Amino acid sequence: MDPIESDAPTLDELQAMVARARLDGDRLKLALAAGAIVGTWFCDVPADRFTVDEAFAEAFGLDPATGRDGVTLEKIVTTAHPDDRSGLQRAIEDALDKGGRYAHQYRVLRADGQYLWIEAKGHVVHDESGAPISFLGVLIDVGDRRRLEAERDSARALLTNFADAMPGVVYAKDRDGRLMIGNHGTSELVGKVPQDYIGRTDLELLEDKQQAAAIMETDQRIMVSGRSEQVEENVDFPDGRRAIWLSTKSPLRDLGGEVVGLVGTSLDITERKAIEASHREIEERYRLAIGATSDVIWDWRFADGHVIWNEALGTRFGHVQEQTSAQWWLDHIHPDDRARIDESIHAVIDHGGSNWTDEYRFRRADGSHAFVLDRGTVLRSDDGAPMRMIGAMLDLTERKAAEAALAASEERLRLATEAADIGLWDVDLVEDVLIWPARTKAMFGISPDVPVSMRDFYAGLHPDDLDATTAAFAAAADPGQRALYDVEYRTVGKEDGIVRWVAAKGRGVFDDVRCVRVVGVAIDVTARKADEALLHELNERLELRVAQEVAERTKAEDALRQSQKMESVGQLTGGIAHDFNNMLAVVVGSLDLLTRRLGDDDPRARRYVDSAMDGARRAAQLTQRLLAFSRQQPLKPESIDANKLVAGMSDMLRHTLPGVQPETVLAGGLWRAFADPNQLENVILNLAVNARDAMTGGGKLTIETANCHLDSRYAEELIGVPAGQYVMIAVSDTGSGMPQEVIARAFDPFFTTKEVGRGTGLGLSQVYGFVKQSGGHVRIYSEVGEGTTVKVYLPRLLGAVEEAAGVAMDEALPRGESQELILLVEDEPGVRQFSFDALSELGYRVLEADGAAAALKLIDAHPEITLMFTDVVMPEVNGRKLADAARKRRPGLKILFTTGYTRNAVVHNGVLDPGVHLIGKPFTVEELASAVRRAIEEDAG
Repeated sequence: MDPIESDAPTLDELQAMVARARLDGDRLKLALAAGAIVGTWFCDVPADRFTVDEAFAEAFGLDPATGRDGVTLEKIVTTAHPDDRSGLQRAIEDALDKGGRYAHQYRVLRADGQYLWIEAKGHVVHDESGAPISFLGVLIDVGDRRRLEAERDSARALLTNFADAMPGVVYAKDRDGRLMIGNHGTSELVGKVPQDYIGRTDLELLEDKQQAAAIMETDQRIMVSGRSEQVEENVDFPDGRRAIWLSTKSPLRDLGGEVVGLVGTSLDITERKAIEASHREIEERYRLAIGATSDVIWDWRFADGHVIWNEALGTRFGHVQEQTSAQWWLDHIHPDDRARIDESIHAVIDHGGSNWTDEYRFRRADGSHAFVLDRGTVLRSDDGAPMRMIGAMLDLTERKAAEAALAASEERLRLATEAADIGLWDVDLVEDVLIWPARTKAMFGISPDVPVSMRDFYAGLHPDDLDATTAAFAAAADPGQRALYDVEYRTVGKEDGIVRWVAAKGRGVFDDVRCVRVVGVAIDVTARKADEALLHELNERLELRVAQEVAERTKAEDALRQSQKMESVGQLTGGIAHDFNNMLAVVVGSLDLLTRRLGDDDPRARRYVDSAMDGARRAAQLTQRLLAFSRQQPLKPESIDANKLVAGMSDMLRHTLPGVQPETVLAGGLWRAFADPNQLENVILNLAVNARDAMTGGGKLTIETANCHLDSRYAEELIGVPAGQYVMIAVSDTGSGMPQEVIARAFDPFFTTKEVGRGTGLGLSQVYGFVKQSGGHVRIYSEVGEGTTVKVYLPRLLGAVEEAAGVAMDEALPRGESQELILLVEDEPGVRQFSFDALSELGYRVLEADGAAAALKLIDAHPEITLMFTDVVMPEVNGRKLADAARKRRPGLKILFTTGYTRNAVVHNGVLDPGVHLIGKPFTVEELASAVRRAIEEDAG
């Protein structure tokens, strides 16, 4: 048997359906018990029978039996509120037509006569043809919910209306900055309707992203801090407007106090900010105006009688008050002015006036009074009542003083004009009238009572000044030039014919297109012109004198440069002489020792040695001249009778200068000089030889002595020459003479005009050095073809000087004794070796040292040293300092110095220091032997 196909549910399916039905029933019972469901219904649509449960019937005043038996759908609709019936009917019809779910809210009449809001929820079942067959559902009490929703909607409507009514922007944002609420101002700001911006952030809505970011940053700060803030924000509208918003923002909290967002309001304060800026600008201008003015500004408020002052009250009058009473101001007015000012100001205030001006004296803080000009304006209400008075007080003290000074000045000017004989003039070009007072007429030689015209003016001008003066007047009267009339001219007196000088100044007075007058002053400057001529002459004389003074100064500067040059060259030649003397000391000493060793066995060798010795001596003489020029030669000055010295040389000059006629002119009563006689003889001999060389064909040589006084004027012309009394020795010749450029260089070492081989150029240099070292002065007078005169000035000796006694020298060579020990100190190895050999040959025991350090060690080690023989010029420590150190160790130690260049170590001003023994380089064995014995035997026994 085939199985029969069937759509009936299986047993398991039936059991599941029963279980669900039971569960739904239980749920329904629970809902009914809880009061959420008012009742249930079932409608058999084809039968039009509407059945309800007991809860439904009881709630709506129906008989439960009738409800079980069923009523028509129309009956059920009649239970609805009249206002809701048509809507309910349409909802049911629409559900039956479409089928499926059904839901509708409406009001029904309860048994107690009250209407209840319910929500009917059900389901319509259609058959296969689409016709409704059943309609079932439940009724839910939604009264409380509707009441809450109504309250919510009312509150929301109130909030919306409130927000829209608020000026500016009112909004709420969530924690992420998304807008939740926005009023009309918000819509205007973002340029969108609410549905287009609710749920979006400022960064998404605003065009200016920088502004948007700044706003969101502020919002986040407020939500994080939980504190309200008021901020100013710049906002750009979509239409291009720019605004400044004053925003008040507060955190939005839930019922638990948690911050869930932000609420805020923003007001457009752009106009207010502009007004504030304008007010600040006005206030600043007012402040600057008050600060810039020197006036004292005051503001009198009639309501309380207070007067407000600016800072000028203190700076002008010394009062520190910023606010006073009106009575204080009145009390500070001078008593003589007080009543008048009180009456005048109240006459304006009390009788409807607006402006007041007066002058009075106001008392300063120091008690003095200032003259003031006071001005005020009354501010009145609409009804004309006075409210305030604002004014300014101007200090007239200086102006009053200036006016008084001007009046006095004008009076002084009038008196001064009359006293100064200044003439006024006024030319009226329109009426062709000339106005001259008596003083001006006198300048043209016209009597005071004689009438004058411009013809008299032009006629009185000197012919040589007429054109220039006429042109100057025309330029002053020309409207195109309007030049200053400023001329000086001569007048020829009309009545007296006297020529006078006049200085005139004036200016034209113009209307729009023409000159109507020319006015000015005229001064008689005849005396001034005479003074100017005299001054011009004096200026010419002054310029000549200035030129002479400049020439004299130039001459003195040249002399100073020459003196500085000679000093520098002297230092150079002294150093050269030192090195030459050291070398010559080795040569001369070695030749001397060699001569003693050779004896007379080999005449030829002896001749060679003698020739070499002669050359060395000549070289030594040359070096001596260098030392003389550099003023470093040791001198032996003594009292000299120049007449006796010159007379003693006459015979020698006569025999040594053939072809020359020597003549002496000796002054009577000649003063004595203090100099080295040997060196002075060399000077006279050098000058005589130079004179001979200048007189190639023979001539006359004159040696003259005289007493001379060089005054201060002469000394000022020559640098380094002190004024005072001198003994003059002049050597004159009748030779060829010297040009000025040769005279300027005559004393320079090695300078000569002679041909090669006839002169060393050191003769006059030696003369110069000796005279300067002796404290004197030498000068050359010469002209080409007229001969030459050299004048030597030696200082006069004041007082007596004992002549040095000569030291007798035995002809035999002095020798030493074996017990006598000499310490030899010399830094030049060659000189030291020669000196060692010479002293040894003379019989002395010798210790040698190359400098001061070694010498002092030997002195400490050998107390038996008899004599220290030391060079003066040595590196580090010179001979003089070494001698001082040695004598501190050995007070009685004998010292003998040697040098080729003293550098003022043992010689000062050309004279050996007291107690000093010196032998110059180069020296021979004989000279050394004598010098050593003199030093050892000094004060002996």
